[in-house]
Amino acid sequence: MRILGPDERLSDGTATVASVGNFDGVHRGHRYLIDKVVQQATKRGCKSALVTFDPHPRLVLNPEMPFEILTTFDEKVRLIEPLKIDYLLCLPFTPVFSRLSSEEFVETVMVQQLHAIEWIMGEDHGVGRDRSGEKNSLHNVMCKYHIIPFIIDLLEQQRRVVSSTRIRVEIINGRIVEAVEMLGHPYLISTERIPGLNIGSRLGFPTLNFKRPPSQKVLPPAGVYAAELEFENFLKPGALYFGECPTFTNRSVHFEFHSFDGGEPFPDCGESARLRLHGFVRKDRAFSTADELSAQIHDDVRTVRNFFMKEKSHAINQGTEKGNRRRIRQR
Repeated sequence: MRILGPDERLSDGTATVASVGNFDGVHRGHRYLIDKVVQQATKRGCKSALVTFDPHPRLVLNPEMPFEILTTFDEKVRLIEPLKIDYLLCLPFTPVFSRLSSEEFVETVMVQQLHAIEWIMGEDHGVGRDRSGEKNSLHNVMCKYHIIPFIIDLLEQQRRVVSSTRIRVEIINGRIVEAVEMLGHPYLISTERIPGLNIGSRLGFPTLNFKRPPSQKVLPPAGVYAAELEFENFLKPGALYFGECPTFTNRSVHFEFHSFDGGEPFPDCGESARLRLHGFVRKDRAFSTADELSAQIHDDVRTVRNFFMKEKSHAINQGTEKGNRRRIRQR
């Protein structure tokens, strides 16, 4: 996948089937749409392309309203990359850009930059400052520029549309399994390793410490989670703690990851890695003694191991298990 800068244009001989969206979370609904883009591009004998925005438009249009994102741009790239898209165009979303009409957007982005011949979109999609205007205005503009619209139904789960908004609510409330079911993948958090105080090692459970991600990133409640560490194309299962360590130090909010899997490389302090949340174990709380905390961590580790065993068993039954300790396939 090639990432295009905001002013890049494809060569005149390159046509695309494209789609436009925030793709926040790159959830099952997004993946359903992206699959259609790739399928149609293959069918038409051309390239596939996605258009996305950074920052999220709501952070620009309504800066006074609290809003958190599921994926940073780098996380979005990581999740889209395996989906066989040829081009990802990221446009800076600014107040000036937000004032483009739908026709200006189609002409400058879809026609001049991407040479789109087909546009895959959800049934409620719109672009430009006039997106809330006449229902068929965007289709009329597309017709003018000879772009064929391909409308797909929104993906539903349990009779409700899969959406980034629903997933945000689930994560904020600690319902990680439910969020993961809608995402179609573990919840991804990119972060940087930082020095620790070796408290985990003294308790018998050595951990890697990581920074809290940017403030606009959706985070679950403080507590313990079943998670994986992704680093240098390896996945390592383990128990993840998120909080400020109230038992000992009341440190700033951070992550601590205890790996079940040694022998493969770990990030050094200052290096970036990705945490992949699978499920919630328990809420954070203070303990009276170090022994009490150690006993609880022992129970947490057993709970997480059982979680992954059940997840592995389910994956085997579904025919998708490849092992928790595995190298990630690269395109």
